[in-house]
Amino acid sequence: MLCFHIDEKSDFHVLCKFIKPHKMGEKIMSAKSRLHFFFIQNLSTPAANILKQDALRVGAELVTQSELILGTLKHSNALLIANEEQIIKLVAKEKLQDFKLKELAKFLEKSFVKPKTAKLMGVLNINEDSFNAQSRVSLNELEARLETLLELEPEFIDIGAVSSRPGSEYCGSEEEFKRIKPALDLIYEKGLYEKAIFSLDSFDYTCLKYALDRGFRLINDISGLKNLDLAKLAKEYKAYYCLMHMQNDPKTMQIKPHYENLLFEIASFFEQKLELLKNLEADKIILDVGIGFGKTPKHNLLLIKHLSHFLQFEKPLLVGASRKSVIDTYFKSEVKDRLAGSLSLHARAFENGASIIRTHDLYEHKQYFALQNAINELGI
Repeated sequence: MLCFHIDEKSDFHVLCKFIKPHKMGEKIMSAKSRLHFFFIQNLSTPAANILKQDALRVGAELVTQSELILGTLKHSNALLIANEEQIIKLVAKEKLQDFKLKELAKFLEKSFVKPKTAKLMGVLNINEDSFNAQSRVSLNELEARLETLLELEPEFIDIGAVSSRPGSEYCGSEEEFKRIKPALDLIYEKGLYEKAIFSLDSFDYTCLKYALDRGFRLINDISGLKNLDLAKLAKEYKAYYCLMHMQNDPKTMQIKPHYENLLFEIASFFEQKLELLKNLEADKIILDVGIGFGKTPKHNLLLIKHLSHFLQFEKPLLVGASRKSVIDTYFKSEVKDRLAGSLSLHARAFENGASIIRTHDLYEHKQYFALQNAINELGI
């Protein structure tokens, strides 16, 4: 007999290929193979006592404030630790309880499924003021640069003509169209749009409609659906729509960004906007928490660390931390020297639920995720 301590993040089903359990047994045990952590704020004392007992009965655990047992507190923060099998049992129990435990049950039964692989989105900017000079490209260089990116077979390529860096001001629809039109025409005439899903990073209706007429299939709207007509465009063209959260606008977004409850406020934003999108029958939705858009460096890291919270909406999550200033905050570096930091943030984002990574460094990310996928598929 030989025994090995192996990676606790190993894919349970890959391991089962080496063990060959009964299929039904594998299905049952799969629900026990991964723990979930749920942080609960301001849980009332009666609810905490009920949930504590119910958690213990099903084999889960609830961590609460030490004074709760004395009955001197009205509320306590808590941490629920449970596997999927235990969560199913708890949901059934809490649906029968008062003290807002029915609401908790509704949240616990949401799906928080992480992607198995990451899709990559390459970035090119048809403007002279984007924050990363290496992403800028002239019209004369565009075809060659696109061919280089397409050889790496990215799932998406994002084209932009307007900078949204902190402090920037929108150049206006007419100027944006003037910049982007020749690029859109070239991509269409050369048939490049057939080789990946092309995205236009814009919130201008005229530019986006022109792009969709020329083979683009994704609206990357950093404005957070301020214009409902963009969702109507997505429905009309059966295009993807990327909904991004941003506090304020690019000119003001980094002036003392503040949240009372970061995860709650961004989740509420998505919930409200998704309801609008549902009513407009736009259904190919991607969510972007907006790293660097109205967030402090700490906000950015918290969003990446707890990205799985937004899996509850059952939409693909896009993260774009590529070469952003959050890296400079924790390790002083120029934009051109932030590849390692970008890979670190994107690796953690994927681990926590991102299925699309927007990057200025497609080759390096393609290499990283090729190795990551190979490791994940090894089993033992």
